[in-house]
Amino acid sequence: MSKASGKAKTVNLEQARITAEHMRMADEWQSSENRFMILCNRLHQTLDLNAMLDIFADEVARIVPFASLSYRRTRSGGDFGYLLGAGGPHHCCYNLTLRGQELGSLRLDRRERFSEDELRLVEQFIGILVQPLRNAWCYQDAMESAMTDGLTGLGNRRALDAALSRNIDQARRYDKPLSVMLCDLDHFKAINDTLGHGAGDEILMLVSERLQNHIRSSDLGFRYGGEEFAVLLPHTDSACALKAAARLKEALNSSPMVYEDRHLTVTASLGIATLSQGDTAESLIETADRALYSAKAEGRNRAVLGHSPD
Repeated sequence: MSKASGKAKTVNLEQARITAEHMRMADEWQSSENRFMILCNRLHQTLDLNAMLDIFADEVARIVPFASLSYRRTRSGGDFGYLLGAGGPHHCCYNLTLRGQELGSLRLDRRERFSEDELRLVEQFIGILVQPLRNAWCYQDAMESAMTDGLTGLGNRRALDAALSRNIDQARRYDKPLSVMLCDLDHFKAINDTLGHGAGDEILMLVSERLQNHIRSSDLGFRYGGEEFAVLLPHTDSACALKAAARLKEALNSSPMVYEDRHLTVTASLGIATLSQGDTAESLIETADRALYSAKAEGRNRAVLGHSPD
């Protein structure tokens, strides 16, 4: 083993430390810059809100560790919430806006305090998020508008079809009952003919309010068409569906509905169907529709349970 000869070179340790720190910061910044570009590209690949927030959380976690990330937006179409992980005693929270539009709030939690450098990085990540997030909300609003009845605010026939298919899949996957109820207002044409379509529209809005107030939070109400409504009843067998129909029928005719100082008694006929092994979405609705026809034929203002054909 040879020994080096000559006088050793003096090293300025403070200068070396500063240089090393600058190099580390440059590497981190370069890494962050790359993550910013990757985040931007990934966010523009989806308009699904949950998928977008999953991507955002994944990219932020690579640079700024956190215990939980939550997002919430309150709006007329219903609150939207997202939560990933469990929180901690320290947090940073941001109200998101773009061009005057409120886009909700985003919060990060963890056990350790966030450093100033980390907060700057989080804010830069959020700056990349807000435009794709706004695009996703615009898409969400358009989709909801296409699936919402403009008069009552309930889901329309298209929304019913989508929800029914989804609920049938869930009922079969978890072996739970599912019922559907069709509700048709009795002698509704007489209201339109006597008082005009303005009165008819007012009654439809009042009916939709009573319907929403007298079904469970887990049930889903829709305007099926004209003066006909539909209610999906997850985790509900035939006996419980009949009880739900009785409650709704009572809610509609227990007290008059008022239109321009006129007190109008509104009754409804209801048809119920419960999912059986061989049912499709179409056959389930057909069974409820046949039951509804029977309720009309038997004198109206009653609920009839339908049975799937053998």
